[in-house]
Amino acid sequence: MSSHGPKPSAPTAMRVSFVLVAASVVATVAGLVLTFAHRDELVRIVQDATADMVGGILSQSAVGDIAGASIDDSLRSSAVFQGICCAALMLLGVLATRGKNWARVLLTVVAVFTVLAAFLSGDARYPSVIVFAVMAAQVLQVGTVISLWLPASNEFFQRSKAADTAPLTEAYALRLR
Repeated sequence: MSSHGPKPSAPTAMRVSFVLVAASVVATVAGLVLTFAHRDELVRIVQDATADMVGGILSQSAVGDIAGASIDDSLRSSAVFQGICCAALMLLGVLATRGKNWARVLLTVVAVFTVLAAFLSGDARYPSVIVFAVMAAQVLQVGTVISLWLPASNEFFQRSKAADTAPLTEAYALRLR
């Protein structure tokens, strides 16, 4: 027998937060696809930056090889990291929509972390289409965090907590018989 009361239904703010999470995941994946599509342009950016740093120490060919390997490694690690973040965001979004307050807190932390990481790792020389996709994902994540902490959402989480801690009266009635 379950010892919990009926779960309250998610308010509009919570449903909106889930839609925003899903949209930010789509924008993140689009940004990653665009990054892979603009690999050669990114190699040129890294090659120019590397050539400026090493001066005449390395040949242009060696700098190009280093830049290409660097971008390839970065793209692979970025794909893994973003895949983990996207999966975590979706899972936490589902759990938060079901009234799990700890999921709301973790979703907020992950969203803040990914927004800060995007701003800290950005470069004005990146292709504008990539920057647009990344910024769209970040704006959507900020919207997610806002909707998670609106008064209606706070009330939903309080009701969910009360439902989790309140025993079913039917269970008591059956025990008394």
